[in-house]
Amino acid sequence: MRKRRGLLVGGILVLAFLSGCGSLRFGSQKDLQRRGVYHVIKPGETLYRIARTYGVEVQNLAKANHIADPRKIRKGIRLFIPGARRVRKVPSRKARVTKAPRESSRGALPDAEASVIIPGELDFDWPLRGSLTSPFGRRGHQMHQGVDIAAVAGSPIRAAEEGKVIFSDRGPGGYGLMVILRHAGGFHSVYAHNRKNLVKVGQRVRQGEAIALVGNTGRSTGPHLHFEIRNRTSPQDPLFFLP
Repeated sequence: MRKRRGLLVGGILVLAFLSGCGSLRFGSQKDLQRRGVYHVIKPGETLYRIARTYGVEVQNLAKANHIADPRKIRKGIRLFIPGARRVRKVPSRKARVTKAPRESSRGALPDAEASVIIPGELDFDWPLRGSLTSPFGRRGHQMHQGVDIAAVAGSPIRAAEEGKVIFSDRGPGGYGLMVILRHAGGFHSVYAHNRKNLVKVGQRVRQGEAIALVGNTGRSTGPHLHFEIRNRTSPQDPLFFLP
């Protein structure tokens, strides 16, 4: 009875998480255009890592540059960085954060220009190599809150970044067998429609570690991975974060 109650409570919490409570607010277009610099994208740079370097929200960066399809982001393109005062160098993917930025006495992060922000705190990688069959965004009358990657059933699904397993069970709705990892900075990644989950709640996993096998469980028309990245509970386009 206690186990069933725990599963029920866990399911309710996951359902609330997946409903997207606590979504982010965008700044006004006027605020975005006040001042800034242009950054030329170099090989290996992602929109997220560029945003982290300049201390801006990835959504605001995409909005300021009218980026609707992140698959079109490539080296040589000039990005307008709203609010930046000078061009910064984006550290390589090997640079990792060892200590989070300290908060000011008022509890808010210091001004981006006055603080040292080291990207690499999160360097998401592809959880699976396969065909991208459905992008993030509106699909018919519904919002597709992640990307779908088709692959051979039974292929290993790997952790996109190191983190802690906070859910490993059958998800709500049509998610089927699902794993959710919690990462630094309030980010989460979701892996759904799995044939089998290989990790347990509370387990810590390394980036690239196998956490599940590709399946066709839940509301699915073929073996594939439904992959999401969320900031708190707000769904983000995973392609902004992937190399």
